Amino acid sequence: MTAQQPLVQPCAHCGLPSEEPVVHDDLVFCCNGCLRVYELLTEPQCPVPGTAPTERSYAFLDVAEHGEKFIRRDAEGHARAVFFLPDMSCASCVQFLEQLHRKHEAILRSEVNFPRKEVRVLFDDKGISLGAVATLLSQSGYPPEVRSEAQTGRKKDYRLVTRIGVAGFCFGNIMLMSFPEYLGAGHLEESFRNAFGWLNMILSIPIVAYSGRGYLSSAYAAFRNRTVNIDVPITIGIIALFGRSSWEIITGYGAGYFDSLAGLIFFLLIGKWYQQRTYGALSYERDYKSYFPIAVLKREPGANRFVAISELRPGDEVIIHHREIVPADCTLISGDARIDYSFVTGESDPIRIAEGEAIQAGGRQTGGAIVALVRKPVEQSRLTRLWNSDAFKKEANDSIQDPVDRISKYFTWVVVSIALGAFIFWYPRNPSVAWNALAATLIVACPCALALTLPFTFGSIMRLMGKSGLYLKNAGVIEVMARIRHLVFDKTGTLTRANDYQLTWHGVAMSDAEQRAVSAVAAQSAHPLSRAIHQRLSASDALVEQFEETTGKGVSARVNGSTIRLGSRTWVDAPINDTRGSQVHLNIDGSYVGYFSFEKPLRGGLSNELARLGRHFDLHLISGDNSGDRERFSSFFSGLRMHFNQQPEDKMDYIKGLSELAPVAMVGDGLNDAGALKAADFGVAVVDDLYAFSPACDAILHADRLQHFDRFMGLSRSAMRIVKRSFGISFLYNAIGISFAVQGLLTPLVAAILMPLSSVTIVVFTVVSAHYYASKHGLSAR
Repeated sequence: MTAQQPLVQPCAHCGLPSEEPVVHDDLVFCCNGCLRVYELLTEPQCPVPGTAPTERSYAFLDVAEHGEKFIRRDAEGHARAVFFLPDMSCASCVQFLEQLHRKHEAILRSEVNFPRKEVRVLFDDKGISLGAVATLLSQSGYPPEVRSEAQTGRKKDYRLVTRIGVAGFCFGNIMLMSFPEYLGAGHLEESFRNAFGWLNMILSIPIVAYSGRGYLSSAYAAFRNRTVNIDVPITIGIIALFGRSSWEIITGYGAGYFDSLAGLIFFLLIGKWYQQRTYGALSYERDYKSYFPIAVLKREPGANRFVAISELRPGDEVIIHHREIVPADCTLISGDARIDYSFVTGESDPIRIAEGEAIQAGGRQTGGAIVALVRKPVEQSRLTRLWNSDAFKKEANDSIQDPVDRISKYFTWVVVSIALGAFIFWYPRNPSVAWNALAATLIVACPCALALTLPFTFGSIMRLMGKSGLYLKNAGVIEVMARIRHLVFDKTGTLTRANDYQLTWHGVAMSDAEQRAVSAVAAQSAHPLSRAIHQRLSASDALVEQFEETTGKGVSARVNGSTIRLGSRTWVDAPINDTRGSQVHLNIDGSYVGYFSFEKPLRGGLSNELARLGRHFDLHLISGDNSGDRERFSSFFSGLRMHFNQQPEDKMDYIKGLSELAPVAMVGDGLNDAGALKAADFGVAVVDDLYAFSPACDAILHADRLQHFDRFMGLSRSAMRIVKRSFGISFLYNAIGISFAVQGLLTPLVAAILMPLSSVTIVVFTVVSAHYYASKHGLSAR
């Protein structure tokens, strides 16, 4: 039987102390997590013992109408559910929970998000039900709250608030009973003075043991791992103050510094609460999903129209073209669905989906256009996970984060050395000043402001860019933007308007049936030129079979028994070699019919924009079209930096070659340029109203903001200036604070107030500076 008793020795598994130890087989564990992992490692085949039979029933989750609300399914039909576990408390809990598959063979994988106290479980619901998984967790000592993925991260942890409340209560009473000392009431009866001193010491015990436990545990863990962290000097200061004050009370030497100790912990916790609350409010890498600029073609009576994916509701019908990503869980209504789930599962072989079967969100259609019925609301967080998938992570280059990490690594040792030096200097002269100097130095010197600089600066800039039309994958992309030296542009759909073409037909006259057939094939593709052809020709609902699209070359399909090929001159074996403008050639049943030529106007304001960018960057143009537009762009790009008739592989190789010389940005349409976008240091997908989400890119730029691209690049450079100035403020604060502390002119209580105040200063400076520079660069929400 597992029982709880006061802790008398370190945890048998991790060595950490605990407020609520667990004893099992004469061994002491700090929590259920350590106990479970110990049993898992020593007796892997033993049943889960559980702390006690659970009284909570999860049988309601096995009712289909309830359980289906909380699970999602992958391509193989396996179920995935998210559980909130409030009792998860340490690394051992994580270790145990990520090995749930050893407890039941139907559990395939479990992933823990420790900061949110969540575990995401993938399981085969033919072998174990959702309710049984929840029961297993509960019996293991982790009674869960099951939730949908859209609800994750909303549970609040009130333990910090409780610790602040305890510290505040004790701090107020200690201050009250210390008033005689403040007022110099030395004539107070000795018995009252001693009683107040002992009461202060008693009140300080819950402050140190409960409210300050996080700092003590963190420092202890650091020492066990033979490292130091920011909590080490704080812990030394707490122990020094408590030890010295207790000694003075016990020996009758003085009144101690319990007021400073209580105030120190109280204000440290207030600072931590403020930082958590502020950083949560400025959680940029989650908030930007709310204005993700992605649309999908919705089928409606009369005419189809593009709508933002956030507007989709269950029951809507959407049209997904070749290479477009399915935005929500759907059911296939019609069309040849060949879904590539490589973004989701890593498996690149397309899976055929029959009509009436489910399609998982995140899959990419690789055949012709399909019509699907939305089953569940769109969860943009799923698209965000695709965007940040390991498959699209790039090699990390030298970052400004590196010196920050190195400084933080040695910061604590330097501070401890200075504090001990000040203590040794002052102790023979004035022990009271020595203790104050030791504690104040350890507390006032804090790299928190330094650590907050990057997330708040980059986070503010990222949010402002998002409101202005440039949506970054993550805040770290800003630093990469600031280092760019080469800008490489695609032409079609990027520099030219995607949906505004002057289209001319050159060739034999086509019959109405042929026009409808060509229109039906063009409608299957998401390429801007194919869409232009579809809009030019008669609308058609003809059945398209055997559709195939080769990126950068063209499309082919069978319609009403005829084979249609649309694409480049070489793709359709065209006998002509006319290089005037962009062209799409047509072959029907093996016979060359003619070609469509396109006059594509530049996007509005782009001529001036390219001139501005040319002052700061080396500009390059790579296009899959012929060289008919060479003269048109010669005023913006030098002849050696313009390349035409480029296949996707050629674009990618060109980017790789440039990136060996200097950081490169690739600006493309996200369709044919996926390889180049991924190869570039900074890949930008330019989108209109098309659902052209490309996980390979680092940013999505709304097309009407391309004329302001220089402003975004300038703001990224301004962000680096903010970071450097913020570093300077942080170093200056620490230098001034330490200089006063070592002289004994700073009490630990004042130091505890100044410590979070420095963080507030950095937050205010970075956020205000970010808004100032955004306004200076002329960026504002559209």
